[in-house]
Amino acid sequence: MNYIIITILIFTIELFPQSERYTKGAENGYAWLSMDDPALHYSVSKENYLSSILERLRITKEKHPEVASLGCKGEMTSLTNQGKSNEILMSDVVKKIDTFYSEKENLVIPIVFAYCYTIKKLAGRTTKELSEYRNEVLLYCYE
Repeated sequence: MNYIIITILIFTIELFPQSERYTKGAENGYAWLSMDDPALHYSVSKENYLSSILERLRITKEKHPEVASLGCKGEMTSLTNQGKSNEILMSDVVKKIDTFYSEKENLVIPIVFAYCYTIKKLAGRTTKELSEYRNEVLLYCYE
């Protein structure tokens, strides 16, 4: 009996490989794309999910110094000071993150950094600055 259970367990593990949903403990583009599954309930919509990530980040920012160094607080402040933050809809941010993750090499990047990339883009960072930011994040992901 134990032999059968172990065989089934090994077969199941082989059939369903380790998830690629996490990079350094944070959900990434693979997790983001999985939210497109039509079988998922509305409560796990990308807008709600992104809001929850941002709230958790706000509460625990001291515990994650890499988020501060690779974050986008300056751009968020800039958008707020310019009065543009009220013009930015969460649905627009979600669409831009979808576009970001449409590039396969970006899928390993945690969602919070895809969000920051989007905020930097909305704040008017140049293509070169965005590329440099993306490269820094990729370096962090593969360390």
